[in-house]
Amino acid sequence: MEFALCFAVTSVALCMGYYLAFVVRKPQIISKPGSGISRLIKECCPFANQLYWPTFWCFGGRAQTVVANVLKSHPSVVYDRELIHTNDGGEIALDWVNKSGASNPLTVLILPGLTGTSHHNYILHFVSQITQKLDCTVAVLNNRGLGGLMLKTPRICCAADTEDLEFVIFHIKKARPNLPLMVIGISLGGLILTNFLCKMGEQAKGDIHDVIVGAAVISTPWDLFKTSKSLEQRLNHLLFNRHLTNLLKDVLKHQLSSNNLNKFEIPCDMNQGLKSSTVREFDDRIVAPMSGYKGSNEYYAAATLHDKPVDKINVPLLCLNAADDPFSPEDSIPCDLLSRCTNVVMVLTQYGGHVGFTEGLFPRGAGYMEKLVLQYVQALFEQWSTKRINIKNNNIVCNENGVKQK
Repeated sequence: MEFALCFAVTSVALCMGYYLAFVVRKPQIISKPGSGISRLIKECCPFANQLYWPTFWCFGGRAQTVVANVLKSHPSVVYDRELIHTNDGGEIALDWVNKSGASNPLTVLILPGLTGTSHHNYILHFVSQITQKLDCTVAVLNNRGLGGLMLKTPRICCAADTEDLEFVIFHIKKARPNLPLMVIGISLGGLILTNFLCKMGEQAKGDIHDVIVGAAVISTPWDLFKTSKSLEQRLNHLLFNRHLTNLLKDVLKHQLSSNNLNKFEIPCDMNQGLKSSTVREFDDRIVAPMSGYKGSNEYYAAATLHDKPVDKINVPLLCLNAADDPFSPEDSIPCDLLSRCTNVVMVLTQYGGHVGFTEGLFPRGAGYMEKLVLQYVQALFEQWSTKRINIKNNNIVCNENGVKQK
């Protein structure tokens, strides 16, 4: 009995020693030295500069990804749905909170991940935190064929296609002119958002600041080839790839059950799509041909960010990734490119997984990612409302909650 107790105490002490020595770390901040956005993060977003304490018993990337998906609670959120019809006849939906009753003029648009909708737990936590802490308006984008929507055209969500996002952003700006808009993209939503910002920066269509005050992306898969390779590793396939493929096939089955797709000439074999065993096979058989690509290779090349003009993004963009993310491995993150970007900052944690970033013994509530993004959104809103922070001119001025004033 004494030996067992001694062994247990020693084991716990060793685990705690390892956790404190090798797990608890400050995030790495990657951006152009001296840029306004990096100074904003360092001076006005304390969570980016403090130790990140992952959940002790599940700090690894795979564990955090699973635990956050399974254990995280589902806050109660009441939405007001707006159906939007695109120029090509497609249908998407915005689920609104505080559309008319918010005291804060800010609107935050949230883009979910692959097969994600406004009712997924990670989305509900972002909506709940932002509306409660900032009392602003929030809208969640439900892509074509998701969130109870039926496909009206033979076109589905594609990581390389920013047309629907652009349509939604300008729809919101038309309805809410002269009010600030920020956009948050999570996982696939972050990839679409970053592609959109690259496109806007390269085309330089007027002043993008008149459209978007700033943006944030979380757990973005920067290189879909490396994402696919990582997800096809044996353990990742069992934990994630197979599950995601089944979710994609369930969405396809739901669309086929309505017989709605029979109205269209579909450029692919739906039955082959239902036989897919990996996300890449599904992309190759369904997503790529329905989006105008010859296959997954061409599709992934079009969506991947490594050869995109990320350095031309001209609005503040916060990127949050974990080095142990099985969907976005550390070697897929273009750190060299990001270190040259004036308006982009990467906050890279050692642990966190994919849309995980859990904290506390029982990680059911908001975690690190919600807290950091909330600080960032608040800092950017104060920039807009007080005109005291000018990122382009490197003139950082935080409010009374910030670290420094100039």
